[in-house]
Amino acid sequence: MKSVKAWKFVAVAAATTIGIFSSFSPSQANTFDAVEVDETSMISVAIPGGSLVPYKLWLIRETQPGANCFSVSGDNPGIVEPLWQTTSGCGAGFDSNAYSIRAGGEELRGQYSLIVQESDGELLLLGKPLRGRSFVIGRTGGIVPGGFMEIELEPGWRITQRSFEGSRLSHFYYTNEAPLASLLDGEPVVTNPNPDPNPPTQPDYPFPDISRDIYADEIAAAFNLGIVAGGTDGNFDPLRPVTREEAASIVAEAIETKGFTFPQTVTTAPFPDVAANRWSAAKIATLKTRGILAGDPSGLFRPTDTVTRAEVMSMLRRAAEQIVAAGSEDVRAAALTPTGDVFNFSDTSGHWNAETIAMMSAYCGVATPYNERGTAFQPNAASLRNYTTAATFRMVDCGATPLP
Repeated sequence: MKSVKAWKFVAVAAATTIGIFSSFSPSQANTFDAVEVDETSMISVAIPGGSLVPYKLWLIRETQPGANCFSVSGDNPGIVEPLWQTTSGCGAGFDSNAYSIRAGGEELRGQYSLIVQESDGELLLLGKPLRGRSFVIGRTGGIVPGGFMEIELEPGWRITQRSFEGSRLSHFYYTNEAPLASLLDGEPVVTNPNPDPNPPTQPDYPFPDISRDIYADEIAAAFNLGIVAGGTDGNFDPLRPVTREEAASIVAEAIETKGFTFPQTVTTAPFPDVAANRWSAAKIATLKTRGILAGDPSGLFRPTDTVTRAEVMSMLRRAAEQIVAAGSEDVRAAALTPTGDVFNFSDTSGHWNAETIAMMSAYCGVATPYNERGTAFQPNAASLRNYTTAATFRMVDCGATPLP
């Protein structure tokens, strides 16, 4: 879960301007209204710029329902994959013609511009005047050099759309119902206006590179069960795509915690492209025998190919059925009992694995939206180590033990 951050105000000595100041006056602005939008269909992104403009603000939105225009991995900062560059039905606004600030019902275009500025190890989205104090609208929570970073809006801020006489226009507002004077109240420079005298202790995670990951708790729980391990450098590498044999290994380790046993070696290759002496051969062979995984139509397993999120759901469904069947050799011996409602994903209708994805969404929330936001599952996207681990933990621990 992404934490809710306190209001923060910053006096800006030097900043990078995004967009331009115009001669648009407040009296003109008041002729426009603001209407609500589906904020799950849009995202504010800090885009790397050049030497004069280090970072730019882009507002990305879906212009057609169901268009997958972006995905976000990780947290603080969230790294944005620019799907809008290759996907139809997406819009990208990047100057003052596309967006402006609205506070207390007043449009501030011409008085304040939107800028992205580096401050204390993160990027801030600021409302900056020609003179005077700036105020914080959003922040990235960190910086990844060269990366496209999600800007999360501060409490009280949302995105609305400009309208005129009931018609929506192609201009969006960063909106706050508080009047400008209220936003500017307080000290000129405050990095933490309400410091917690007893700040919460940072959880002791087993890997240094998951502390800000949205799946950190589940990764830690899976590690404690022996389902996953880190690399030789001590990191987990949560955003790395998982291969098919790595996914098989994670699932095998998970069901071993339920009393299943696996041979250490095999004498026969389970697939033509998986030699008997390959590190994953014994696990792949056992999962194949139990019907938890299968090869492609040509009979190959393709162990080093990236596994998709839809393929992971198939493996986890069959593994869960095995667990429920208490070790029966018949992988379909027991049906899974839903623990909740089916999630209505926006992009799985007609997909070859839609039924399984829906089932696993209702089974302890194993299947969830990409990066836990929006409504898209992205079934054909690569399954990353963080989500593969979290989904596997949810499956094997369904209703069992609470997270640490």
